[in-house]
Amino acid sequence: MTPRAALTGALLLTMATPATWPLGLAVFLLRGGLLVVALPIVVLPTPVGIGNLVAPTLTRVVLGGVSVGFALLVTTIVVAGLAWVVAGGLLAATFEAEAARIVAAKAAAPVGVIALDQHETQDLAGSAASWVVQRHRIEASRIFRARAVAHLPLVIAIAWGSARLVAVTYRELTNPFDVATPVVWRVLRGSPDVVAAIVLTWMLGQVVGAIAARKVALTRGGTAAALRAAFATLLRRPLTVLLDFWLPTLVLALVLAPSAVAAASAGEVVRAAMNSRNDPVGLVLAVVLFVSLWMVGVALTGVICAWRAAVWTVGFGEPSR
Repeated sequence: MTPRAALTGALLLTMATPATWPLGLAVFLLRGGLLVVALPIVVLPTPVGIGNLVAPTLTRVVLGGVSVGFALLVTTIVVAGLAWVVAGGLLAATFEAEAARIVAAKAAAPVGVIALDQHETQDLAGSAASWVVQRHRIEASRIFRARAVAHLPLVIAIAWGSARLVAVTYRELTNPFDVATPVVWRVLRGSPDVVAAIVLTWMLGQVVGAIAARKVALTRGGTAAALRAAFATLLRRPLTVLLDFWLPTLVLALVLAPSAVAAASAGEVVRAAMNSRNDPVGLVLAVVLFVSLWMVGVALTGVICAWRAAVWTVGFGEPSR
């Protein structure tokens, strides 16, 4: 299937199956999109504030060694992060598989057949229902493992690039050549190899993980077989895979950026209205404006994420592809 046919067909199926919209949004949020969506409603600390918070702790660690309290704090953060990755990854895999089945069924069967299948599924009870639940758990575990393996190059790239980014940041802070440009852009400009490696490995993990997830969900294949099929597809049809990945991703970025800017601007209006105690009507209107803009952005994000997921199902979901 050509990229144009996959993109167009996936868009039509997405608009015809609103049930995939919340599933696409949930997958996006669970896999890190929550940080992006929450940015407009979170007041980020300034560099001075971060320094005032971190500097005393680092000073105590350097001068007095690692204390028990600090070790427990770091351990708690690491354990909580790993728990979120595993639990969120398994839940996202469940939602992803369900959305893929909905799109595949919509593309392959008439509406009446789909309704009958859903009705029969609801009537399952006892051992049959337990078997379905167990199968979905195994399926989610396989998808999670496939995506984890697919993103191993990204983990390696981040581990390698972190040391270089720290070195470039230290150099720009202690001996800068350009003080007019923000330090973030100077660091990125000084380490283009790190940026390229992270972007390429992230793209590889997303592509291979998405195709492998469809192989697991729609053909009930194992993790290793799904990954082999995904890598084979990438090597056999690289241009198609890249277009199917980047076009929806760019559309998602074009939706997220103005939505975040609009919501952030409305948030500033809300904070200004809160400081003005003599204008309750203005405060209410500012809150309504902020919530409306934020919710519209979240809704559009769910639709675009559902479309991105449907592209992989339409283009690469069949066993023969």
